[in-house]
Amino acid sequence: MKKLMAILAPTTLLAGSLGMAGYAASEPSQEASGRTSREIVEIKDARLKFEINATDRDGGVQLFLDAEQWKRMSIYDSKGHRIFTTVTKGIMAEQGGTELFLESAEPSFDDLSLEELLKRWPAGNYDFRGSGLNGEIYVGSAQLTHDLPAGPVLVSPIEGAAPQDPANTVVRWKRVPPPNGSPIIAYQVLVVESDTGITALPKVTLDVLMPPTANRLEVPRGFLQRDTEYEWEVLAIEQGGNQTLSSSTFTTSD
Repeated sequence: MKKLMAILAPTTLLAGSLGMAGYAASEPSQEASGRTSREIVEIKDARLKFEINATDRDGGVQLFLDAEQWKRMSIYDSKGHRIFTTVTKGIMAEQGGTELFLESAEPSFDDLSLEELLKRWPAGNYDFRGSGLNGEIYVGSAQLTHDLPAGPVLVSPIEGAAPQDPANTVVRWKRVPPPNGSPIIAYQVLVVESDTGITALPKVTLDVLMPPTANRLEVPRGFLQRDTEYEWEVLAIEQGGNQTLSSSTFTTSD
């Protein structure tokens, strides 16, 4: 599978366990010293989720944030420990960052079991804290759960099946039950040509988000090439954002 704040005063490091209001209250007033108080701005989008590969039997976490013109950004785990920091430098620091996507390594369950992975990443609230180009303080949080969907059972076409008609290929899967009662909100279906032979275009991907009632997708005419191998995968996505995928391959007729 295949996508910083000027350093805060010591008292603001408590923000990992404080809400936005509490964070503001912990920030010492600067008006007495003649400086303007630093504006606290809520991060527009902050997410943290598990991605599990049921076929390859591995897993990791993904994080995403979206905030305007930050210089530095840090993430704190559910116990308030800092687990990640990124800082802009040089011309990037002059312009600032906006969106950030980061995916952890995905060790095999033979090396790091699912139980150990969940223990390493406990469920709970993870706080995002940063600083902007104009001295503003960015705050946000994401809820990480252990509600992991099962991997969808892929029905057809599966590896070893007869070549598919590139003008009439339908991929099918079985829907999965809600993990721990958390609803499945969507299925994401990808069909990937992983070796195009073109350096500037290393892979071509069809990426479609389907409703939770779906169990099939007709690949649009014109997407598939003749006599070509494709990988396809289906991700079951639950309400908290956690996702589990299953994958297979097929070839097209000439």
